[in-house]
Amino acid sequence: MKISILGTGSWGLALGKVLYGNGHSIAFWTPSLTEAEFLAKEREYKDKLPGVKLPAQFRYSTDMAATIENADMLVFVVPSQFMESTAQLLGECRAPKKIPITISATKGISEHSLKRMSEVILAHVQWLSEEEMVALSGPTHAEEVAREIYTAIVAASKNEYSAKAVQEVFSNKSLRVYTSQDVIGVELCGSVKNVIAIAGGIVDGLEQGVGDNTKAALITRGLAEIRRLGEALGANPHTFAGLAGIGDLIVTCMSRHSRNRFVGEQIGKGRSLNDILAHMKMVAEGVPTARSAYELAKRNGVEMPIVNAVYETLFNDKNPREVIEELMARELKAE
Repeated sequence: MKISILGTGSWGLALGKVLYGNGHSIAFWTPSLTEAEFLAKEREYKDKLPGVKLPAQFRYSTDMAATIENADMLVFVVPSQFMESTAQLLGECRAPKKIPITISATKGISEHSLKRMSEVILAHVQWLSEEEMVALSGPTHAEEVAREIYTAIVAASKNEYSAKAVQEVFSNKSLRVYTSQDVIGVELCGSVKNVIAIAGGIVDGLEQGVGDNTKAALITRGLAEIRRLGEALGANPHTFAGLAGIGDLIVTCMSRHSRNRFVGEQIGKGRSLNDILAHMKMVAEGVPTARSAYELAKRNGVEMPIVNAVYETLFNDKNPREVIEELMARELKAE
């Protein structure tokens, strides 16, 4: 198959490597000519995937129309804050004769519209329908997937055929793909878990009064918040106990690869958000998602105290230890 990947971050490159290894032809789109030329020449992105050699057969282009021509599948892997502009560019391309299955592998919620990533794509690409749309999410750090370390992921679509097609194309000896029809739940899990991971990092960064018990309680109650929001928006409750839910939440809160956990850890150690982000080479999706999840919860009347606490810490400069004390002092209730 010809597969076009929109975005050349670590996750996009890792997925391209998986798909190439499965025997498919891979073409990348990037808005940066400098990046396209660099990747074609160096065949390694040391800032994003150090030590991972990229296939010489990868093609890179800044021409989106040329990149998607005759594609059997499109994969969106741009950061969430660039999803709208990228979807607009795709929408301006002439509709292909055969509509490709389109995959959103980006985890986030639009700060402007509070839409999930698949909703953003569908809103701007008029020739695409829900039948071809698939959300891909789960415990899959790019650094490990690119090195063929065993893991599993979920392909979710309202159209079972589309989900199964993605399952077959992506699965191999190190990556096992499950299918789901709960697009809402899978996308919300992948987005909001990044906010909880920032909270997990704050716990790691504080030196006194926190420990393994704290982290376990945070992950568990964080999952409860994600589930409350998901159910309010029509998600399947079972999704939150699966790979896209608790699976992705655990790895993002615990892993050394997690950019969101890193941001929280540095805040726990006393650094400012602006200073942390200024020195990061990759995007921490949980930062913009903290705003959108906070607003989405307010809009739907869903109680999300951990998300609110992260929001207050990131954007209103509230002291992390004070926030934890407030969470612990909340009114007592049944689980």
